[in-house]
Amino acid sequence: MIARMDHTLLNTHLVTEAAKLKAAFATAAPDVKVPTCPDWTAADLIDHVTETYDHKIQSMRLMRAPGEDFRIDRPGGPAAQFDGALADLIAEFASRGPESLSYTWYGPDQSVGFWIRRMAQETVIHRADAELAAGQPISPVDDALALDGIDEMLTVMLTWGSRAFRDSVADEIAANNGLEVALQAGTQSWTIQVDPEGVSAVEGVTAAAQATLTGTPDEVLLWLWRRLPVDALDVKGHRTKPEALYDLIGAFAQ
Repeated sequence: MIARMDHTLLNTHLVTEAAKLKAAFATAAPDVKVPTCPDWTAADLIDHVTETYDHKIQSMRLMRAPGEDFRIDRPGGPAAQFDGALADLIAEFASRGPESLSYTWYGPDQSVGFWIRRMAQETVIHRADAELAAGQPISPVDDALALDGIDEMLTVMLTWGSRAFRDSVADEIAANNGLEVALQAGTQSWTIQVDPEGVSAVEGVTAAAQATLTGTPDEVLLWLWRRLPVDALDVKGHRTKPEALYDLIGAFAQ
């Protein structure tokens, strides 16, 4: 069983990954397109992360879903505003603590700790986007952080999300009914299963798995978030099944 990463470590990773994101942004032209988010420029990307931090700050402060006007006014350009939002977010986490109550969109966990984890993982993925926009290779993700991110994707985004937002993904679930693909990330493994109820993930490689994808923990994490191409992982078994899973994940991963 994968142990959830400690919130103190997640907070540390959030700060480290945010610094990497900002460093990559500093070397990219503001108007350069982000390869993994082609509708965005580098400036759009860092503004999106700033906006995301503001949304979580307001979710904690208001104890409800923020309305449309949740941005916090700050001086300076995109990098300065990003710094301000990060500082405010970290301060909010520190003053409340992970066990404190907070509004979140994830029904089973209404705590500040959910946002600490979510923002650490959000920042990892967008750091990768920033590096690609800057023409750099994606730098490695810490193994434990990557495994925590895989667990979050499987349990929160796919398993819970496929049921909580059933109506919006019903066509994708129906089209992939019976799909069963295993993931091997280092020494850890899971099998993703699709049935009429939604997506599920069980630990280990099941006998019925139609294909097994293998990579390092950070490769699997980045593949699940579609920051690596569909053929980036080693495949054993039916080669079209990973492609179907990759397309399905597109309904959940942005």
